[in-house]
Amino acid sequence: MGKNILILLIALLLCNCAGKNEKVSTPDYTSATTFKQDSLAFQLAMIYGLDQGIRTAPEFKNQVKLIQSIDTFNFNRIKLFIEQNGMLSEELLGKENFKMEAVQSAFTAVLLHNPHRLVNEEENMQFFLKLVKDGKLKEKTFLSILDKYYWTKNKDRHVLYGSAFGMPCINDKEKTNKARKKLGFEPLADSLFITCEK
Repeated sequence: MGKNILILLIALLLCNCAGKNEKVSTPDYTSATTFKQDSLAFQLAMIYGLDQGIRTAPEFKNQVKLIQSIDTFNFNRIKLFIEQNGMLSEELLGKENFKMEAVQSAFTAVLLHNPHRLVNEEENMQFFLKLVKDGKLKEKTFLSILDKYYWTKNKDRHVLYGSAFGMPCINDKEKTNKARKKLGFEPLADSLFITCEK
């Protein structure tokens, strides 16, 4: 009986080898590209999942220090991702991957939770500003990230640059336009300021 099993296994092995007679060649370029795109998209989805998961899971509700350390970790991962692969784009990640919220939103979500890393760290400010200058990051997204810092910093929710977080105070017009000019952006027209209570 043992001899019959051995013969059967050898026969199966020979058949299997004979069936795989096709040439083994270099990997298909399209498949290699797709594999890389999927791998990069998966990295971003994991970052986004961690970023959002700690904010929605009840277990982390009062874990401020833990959330802050995870935010720092995610910020460093996103920056490294861009340094190694370039800015998130459909070309880099593939059309289908780029449609996914967890992939497309990873960058913005992480940066909005770490605006202080740009405002307080010149190296990071210049790194992300260069992405704007190179046309890889929208100016309005960049300014929203910066304004998030000022919006959360004061109880009146005032902003400095003017963005999706709101319009700056007319009293701060000189300060706002000076800050915008320093970054290479146009000054704001008077109509884009609001009157704020002192």
